[in-house]
Amino acid sequence: MMTDVYREQLVEKRPGGAATAKKILIVVAAILLSIAAFYFLYVMGILLAALIFYGGYYLLMGVDCEYEYIFTNGSLDIDKIIGKRSRKRLVSAECENFTSFGMLKNAPAAADGITTVLASDGTGEGEYYADFKHSSAGNVRLIFTPDEEMIKVITSAIPRPVLAEYKKNNDIIG
Repeated sequence: MMTDVYREQLVEKRPGGAATAKKILIVVAAILLSIAAFYFLYVMGILLAALIFYGGYYLLMGVDCEYEYIFTNGSLDIDKIIGKRSRKRLVSAECENFTSFGMLKNAPAAADGITTVLASDGTGEGEYYADFKHSSAGNVRLIFTPDEEMIKVITSAIPRPVLAEYKKNNDIIG
């Protein structure tokens, strides 16, 4: 009897300088627009100020981003979640179609014409890559930050030659 293998991982993208600058700009703009609306429109300004603050909050939440990795019986799906309110499927791949997999620091140079899908936490630490042929996107390189459990289930589903290369490049015995 075969058991189903399911694993999911949520990776929060750490905000960089651009994201922090956007947040500051949104807050400052919301405050200034609210003051101007209240000053010039008095009573209607209160309502307009409230709407501006809500709009600012909505924009602030849109700056935050996280990725969800879902492994189900050899299939890896990567979703991008923006502001904890909208979800977009970035890529789906069958691990059996991986042509290369490993730590990003050990990755060969990406070939010309390869589509890169970035779904990592943005720190540059613990990043892995997976190269595969996608039915609609062509050759794809996925860059992501899986935890140990996710790596374990992925390596259980990749082709033997790719697994052997992964173990050789990362000094893994067994």
